[in-house]
Amino acid sequence: MAEITFNREYVPARKDLLHFVEENLNKDILAEVGKNPEKWIEELNIINQILTRDSLVGGSGMEQVPLGWHGLQKLGENVFLYRGTENRRARGLWIYDPKARHNAWDHYRLGTTGQLRINQEFAGISSEELLPDNFEKKSRVVKQDKRPIHEFDVMHDSKRLTIYAKGSLTDISFMYQPPSHRLTNLSRVSKMTSREEMDISVKLAEQGVKTPPVVGYYTSDVEEFLFLQGIEGKTPPEFFGTHRKEIIEQDAKMLATLCLLGYRKSGFADFDDKIFDGTDLYLIDTEDVRDLYFPSRPDFRQMVLNPRETKTLEAFRGLQEDRFLKSLQDALYEYQESLTPTLADKVLYARTFFRTIGWEKSTIPEIKDLATFPGVYQTWDSYLSMMCDAD
Repeated sequence: MAEITFNREYVPARKDLLHFVEENLNKDILAEVGKNPEKWIEELNIINQILTRDSLVGGSGMEQVPLGWHGLQKLGENVFLYRGTENRRARGLWIYDPKARHNAWDHYRLGTTGQLRINQEFAGISSEELLPDNFEKKSRVVKQDKRPIHEFDVMHDSKRLTIYAKGSLTDISFMYQPPSHRLTNLSRVSKMTSREEMDISVKLAEQGVKTPPVVGYYTSDVEEFLFLQGIEGKTPPEFFGTHRKEIIEQDAKMLATLCLLGYRKSGFADFDDKIFDGTDLYLIDTEDVRDLYFPSRPDFRQMVLNPRETKTLEAFRGLQEDRFLKSLQDALYEYQESLTPTLADKVLYARTFFRTIGWEKSTIPEIKDLATFPGVYQTWDSYLSMMCDAD
């Protein structure tokens, strides 16, 4: 697979830092900033660091003050918010200091600029069609639970192309009792960014796993979207009667490739993130792909520092084999009533997995042992879920 080359364009961000606060922390943020701008600048700086790992930077004398411009909103005495279009660089929070002799206006941009990157293979698609304000007007919302997913059509090379726009998977944590200097209870923000999800999809594709072609991605401090080409097909169970062997082999290769790349996919055997088009099995969603070695956190640096010291590497290889075999065993357990109900199905699945990994573990007794489960069997997914729910 050739490396993807993107055309990059800077665009107005639809949402800024104040939108994030308004939607998640304080719906009255605009009025509150107008009443106490100095205190809120300190809080916005903390929130910006949590959200982007960068400090909120204010400047003076860099841009023309947007007085009288359309889109300027007065929040309080000497406090203004500009979200207009006359000068994109002037967007943000403006605070006037009447005591200052020079450069009395302080400007805080609040993450008002985003970036749109379009795969050169899809360069014929207008960037305007991929801006959130535009595609949401004509899209169909596919999902809105953990993150927004939109489906819409564009024209490319005189053909109608279906695109899925996938928002970032964001998890926000709050403090029960915030310290006295804080104005909000925001504690932490973690997310699967559009770039991270794209990188996983591309890495899998490079190793032979079928994933949807990447059209591009939109990033800003507050919201992101990954654009993927839609894949025509049906859920794999609809083809079990005619293509079970092909699906078994491709699914086993997909699982082995995830292992080789150091990944595990929560709910791998659910089929809700897979599409079969009659020939190829696609993994269409990678939001649940995680580190295979969590929570053990191996010290990979220590393994390669001293070429004469191999104990750390040998210990890791043992852990690695356990994780690979556990991934296979969990899949065989979950697939007992669906993809691999017979011993022959299990043997084909396991042998394909081992062949992809590069192992010789493929005898019938070894596979029967892997596919024989105790009365109470716990998958790695259920174990991690139990550990996360425990006090």
